[in-house]
Amino acid sequence: MAQAVGLDVGGLISMIGQAARTARQNTKDCEHLACRVSMLAEPVPCLQDPEARRVLAGLDGTLLEAHSLVMSCQRKGFASQLFSASRDIDRKIDTYLSIIPVISYIGIARRLDGNPSSRSQSLLDVSGRAEDREFTLAEIAVATNNFAVILSDDADSGTKVYKGKPYNGPEVAVKRLNRGRRGAEDAFFKEQHILSPLRHDHIVRLLGTCADDDERMLVTQYMPNGSLYDHLHGRSQLSSSSPMTASWKTRVQVLLCAARAVEHLHRHAMPLIIHGNIASSNILLDAAWEPCLSGFGTSVWRAAGETSQAVEVAGAASCGGYADLEYYSTGHIKPASDVYGLGMVMLEVLTGQPPVVSVWDEAKQDVVAKTLVSFALPTIQAR
Repeated sequence: MAQAVGLDVGGLISMIGQAARTARQNTKDCEHLACRVSMLAEPVPCLQDPEARRVLAGLDGTLLEAHSLVMSCQRKGFASQLFSASRDIDRKIDTYLSIIPVISYIGIARRLDGNPSSRSQSLLDVSGRAEDREFTLAEIAVATNNFAVILSDDADSGTKVYKGKPYNGPEVAVKRLNRGRRGAEDAFFKEQHILSPLRHDHIVRLLGTCADDDERMLVTQYMPNGSLYDHLHGRSQLSSSSPMTASWKTRVQVLLCAARAVEHLHRHAMPLIIHGNIASSNILLDAAWEPCLSGFGTSVWRAAGETSQAVEVAGAASCGGYADLEYYSTGHIKPASDVYGLGMVMLEVLTGQPPVVSVWDEAKQDVVAKTLVSFALPTIQAR
């Protein structure tokens, strides 16, 4: 097992997991922290490389802090409010997770030509940080013309997305989180650190953030042709002449690209990610009608060695018909949950119907809501 600054990282991760399982206080917090720490287990072998150890200097100290905190919970009477320290450790872990792609790059470059230092340093400068640029509130206000153009408005969370154009930069989308919403701060940092290291042709790119004057905003690529949902269900002004409605080839191509994005999250991202909200409204289309997967607000890092993991059931409830029954009923998410959501999008594209449809129920003599699966399955089976 690799060592960082003289300590056995793998051993520390294992010790934290064992201590969390025997905690007598703050058990849920301990389990959460152990789960986050376990995400560092998969790339640990990369730490054999001296350059990788340099980049991850301090990791052992963070793990020792985590272990000390969990061990404190072995004793009864440990004040629960002291566990607020775990948030600071969480953020440190986020930082290490966000530079894992750089570690992978260093290993590949060294194997290819034995001299990765200059290229690895340039990659660190560009993408090793949690974001590419930190915007001030004043810069965002100017770029969005004081938040003049709303691209989307989530009534449940209070989150709004605005169109903007920074000085001498491309058009962007600015996601402004509801400051009054409980957990908004944690949601901001979580989405930031999940999205920032992702580099894929069909995943929306994080361009920067704003954490100024109590504001929390994420700045991403602007996708001028809206979402797949808009075109399928007539919410776009272009829907009548849209390639999404005029060409089956284009629809299938969009589905293939979305599938490749999900595959990247499940098999190639470092660490692996479960999206948690695959929906046609989260498949955005750029100026060339190329799709990009977005909507990472309910995403989670995949815990190493776990087939499923617990999340808030509210996340499933917000998926609007795209969540599989197991996820919805148990609150346990797995990669198959994303595959189910993608299958729902495919069915949506094939039928032209939304994920939840209203149909007449003869027995009840009333209109009832049905999922697209239950609505379409009899027709599919009859064929």
